[in-house]
Amino acid sequence: MKKFSYILISIVMASTALVSCGDLLDVDSKRLTTDQEYGLNTPSDSIYSMFGLFTQLQKLADSYVLLGELRGDLLDITDYSSAELREINNLEISKTNSYANIKNYYAVVNNCNYILNHLDTNVVSQGSKLKLRQFAAVKAIRAWTYMQVALNFKTAKYYTDPILTVADAEKMYPEYEISELIDILIADLEPVKAADLPNLGYIDSYNTSFSMFPVRFVLGDLYLWKASLTNDKVYYEKAAVEYRELMYKNRIVINKENTSYWVSVNNTISSNAYVNWINAFSLNSGEVITTLASPTEYGQRFELDSLNMQQKIVPSLLSLKNWEKQTYYLNEASNSQGDLRKYGSLWWKSTYNSTSDASEYTEEETRNLYIILKYLLYKQNVIVYRSSLLYLRYAEAVNRLGKPNLAFAVMKYGLNATNMINTKIVPAKEKESPLPTYMSFSDARFNNNVGIRMRGLGNVDKDTTFFALRHQNSQVDSILYVENMIEQELALETAYEGNRFHDLMRIALRRIKTEEGTSAYLADKVAEKHSTNKEAIRTKLLTIDNWYIQK
Repeated sequence: MKKFSYILISIVMASTALVSCGDLLDVDSKRLTTDQEYGLNTPSDSIYSMFGLFTQLQKLADSYVLLGELRGDLLDITDYSSAELREINNLEISKTNSYANIKNYYAVVNNCNYILNHLDTNVVSQGSKLKLRQFAAVKAIRAWTYMQVALNFKTAKYYTDPILTVADAEKMYPEYEISELIDILIADLEPVKAADLPNLGYIDSYNTSFSMFPVRFVLGDLYLWKASLTNDKVYYEKAAVEYRELMYKNRIVINKENTSYWVSVNNTISSNAYVNWINAFSLNSGEVITTLASPTEYGQRFELDSLNMQQKIVPSLLSLKNWEKQTYYLNEASNSQGDLRKYGSLWWKSTYNSTSDASEYTEEETRNLYIILKYLLYKQNVIVYRSSLLYLRYAEAVNRLGKPNLAFAVMKYGLNATNMINTKIVPAKEKESPLPTYMSFSDARFNNNVGIRMRGLGNVDKDTTFFALRHQNSQVDSILYVENMIEQELALETAYEGNRFHDLMRIALRRIKTEEGTSAYLADKVAEKHSTNKEAIRTKLLTIDNWYIQK
């Protein structure tokens, strides 16, 4: 086992920041903060220590998206792309690639460990423990970060005390793969899952409310991975419980207001459209749950917007075709091709006259005329969690619980009281008695819930032709059929957001475990994006070890 000597230290106490020391064996200064020097004794101490944590978390923003999308099938490179971006796209990531710097992940972990070791959660004011919410929030950030390390680099060195000295850095720490790490992280989060998110307000124009990771979302993801790796339905149910509890407690719905639609004239699709789906990416839309906020005013690196505008990252042709082959449904007599969520995910570059003859351009030239609008709408925020992702993860879990109709309803109809009692939508065979809590959507807060697909494809809930749950030979076939639909919906709804490679990985590992598929599931999908080296990429990805970044 290699010495754990590359942990970053960056701890912000009160208004004084300790500068990151980089590689602990190469630090210039011999002075490091000791465990006894600082404590989080006042509210401002703990608030500013959280701010210090957020500044470390910012360093993961570019990496989260680029590692999650360029390794997948939806984001691509161009002739203008750097060598580092090419490495990621071709899954040949070198140890010096700045977007795959494992130190940045451990810097977050180390900050979390410091805060967790110094927050006094027993301080009570007016019957409420003041710092318990912050304690839970930090644990969620640490668990999410550890999960990213294990999913990206295959193993994570696990430690819970802050590394403050060179001697600490040289200690031997246990190293776990995701299958082992999950149990540790679940046990750590379960006792604090009921804690509300802290409200730290604004610090230097930094909206911290969106930098929090709801414990139940992270916990649900851990259970979903656990279920996928073990094929134990108990964990699918636990995932569904956590996702639904977060929906209920935080009143999270798929709101019809964030819907793009073609204007109807005489009950027929016209040539005018409202692209309201864009509004979902506003921080006050009710859609956004968690972001990695990366303001550059403090000297932090954030490149997504410039990489986007400089045409160094572009949508893949495959991602464009995903939207273009969908059918927009107004009624039986009037439909058209194309998902309007394309125009919210992407937009024409300002230098392009969209009225020009499209035949003048090759497919690749047409692709390069787009910018990824999401990255501009984020305004130096990378959205990690939002409402639609929560519902699609829920659908993924309940589908594997043997409820494909319920999962399908998430996409087509929406989960509300009316739809849940409609046996044509959710048949009686998928409802136990008493009804499981995770299937309870009768509360009025869910009344406005609509199907995710309705956000860009019209009256999908009335469509019986183009988007329907076709009869399958067995329940197993139905589950696989719906799972394929969920995977496709993730591509349509959450393209370029950073989830794609891990989503494909999770489904692939699940199917390997159940003997429903092989590593070719992921290999085929990713290779499809590559036009010049398709077979080489496919062959590489048939070996699971090549899914991970070499440390």
